Amino acid sequence: MLEQTKYRLNKIKYLLTLNYQKFRVTIFYKFNSNKDFKKIINSNREFLKSVQNFLPEEVYLTNDYGIQRRIYDQIDKKISSHPTYSDFIVFLIIKIFKENINYLEIGVSVLKNFLQINYNILNSHLIAYDINEINPVFTNISAEAKNKNTLSYFTGSVLDINDSNEFKKKYKNKFDFIFSDALHTPEAIRSEYELIIKDSLADKFIIYYDDLDFEGLEFEFSNIKLDISNNKEQKIYFYTFSIFGWIGEHEKLHKNGMITNINIDKLMKLESLKIFKFKEMN
Repeated sequence: MLEQTKYRLNKIKYLLTLNYQKFRVTIFYKFNSNKDFKKIINSNREFLKSVQNFLPEEVYLTNDYGIQRRIYDQIDKKISSHPTYSDFIVFLIIKIFKENINYLEIGVSVLKNFLQINYNILNSHLIAYDINEINPVFTNISAEAKNKNTLSYFTGSVLDINDSNEFKKKYKNKFDFIFSDALHTPEAIRSEYELIIKDSLADKFIIYYDDLDFEGLEFEFSNIKLDISNNKEQKIYFYTFSIFGWIGEHEKLHKNGMITNINIDKLMKLESLKIFKFKEMN
């Protein structure tokens, strides 16, 4: 009885938090967006409508691709025009790099974010890195390529030096944009940085992290920023902000972050765009 009461109270608290965040975000973006960003949001929603089912139930029961049941139950639900990190990543790529970039996503799960990026950017090389074999819904990954992009999928662990060495032998190009969304532990993001990211950054780069809310991640994130600063003779920026993830407003905001040698704050001021709780960290 006590456990049931506790569960119900936690659920009520969660729903209240969720509704409060949605209200705040709705008001915030009513006054802080721009036309190009809205076009990207509409384009991503158009793509999501085109996929009937990102992961069938029978597949999920044999391999959950790192997705909790509460997230899986929302995976194909329609989401609103509140910005997600998929929208913001596309905006950054288009505004900063234009096209023809090398994009790496570590921890692609069922490819829901990866394929939204592919749908919107041009003439680029997109590489997916995940510990799981590719989602069977998209087994022929090359066939999913849009806009003269090329897509590749690599199966490996961010904790395994043999996997990372094999990856670096196969993909020798430097990466302009890296999205990290694999294991959410300080040890894992340090490992993927040392084994995969550190020596693979282009002259102009963004490393984008999801889920900095997890214990110890922001601290390790700042350590990685410090290491990059010590190894590059240029200013390195460190930003954090709150934004919705894969399933939009059906879950709470995620704390995201970026390490980059690009002044994103200046770009956003030029574009008259604000992102909820966006700030530069020391």
